[in-house]
Amino acid sequence: MENLKILESLFDRKKLKILKLLLQEKDKKFYLRELSKQTGVPIATTFRIINQLVSLDLVQIIMISKFKLYTLIDNENTQFLESFLKEGKRIVQYFVDEVTKLAAVEAVILHGKETEEKANVLLIGEGIDANEVKRICGIIKEQYNFTVSALALTKEQFAQMSTMGLYSGEKKVLYKKS
Repeated sequence: MENLKILESLFDRKKLKILKLLLQEKDKKFYLRELSKQTGVPIATTFRIINQLVSLDLVQIIMISKFKLYTLIDNENTQFLESFLKEGKRIVQYFVDEVTKLAAVEAVILHGKETEEKANVLLIGEGIDANEVKRICGIIKEQYNFTVSALALTKEQFAQMSTMGLYSGEKKVLYKKS
């Protein structure tokens, strides 16, 4: 998490504000003034930044009559940027980094879809320290206003509950001890 903060500090903050807004509202089309107002970046600076993003094939201009609208292009470049700039993904990775320091954690599974405000996570292992997991979740809630709902299960409990259909649906393994 600290490495990403260092990386962010190297970039132009105004450019980051615009990129983050475009990433948060991927399907939305913005007028220049709207981008400027929502990010707090002066309109002339917003214009300059948007032109740079267009030249980098990150933003597309849509002409409607004499008006220009700007939207994020969905391509490899924007997906790469999103992996660095999207807050939720970094927070879940921070959680994974912290709980995997606990010796008892053998696997971390994202259960269901992660949203902007929360993620449901299953921790698999024997004797996982529930108080330490609560502490980590509390820090994340306090610092990032993001809720990680974590449930610790043994391998056997997870297998039984999966067999019963309790953990059907989308699952993504975020960590597995080798």
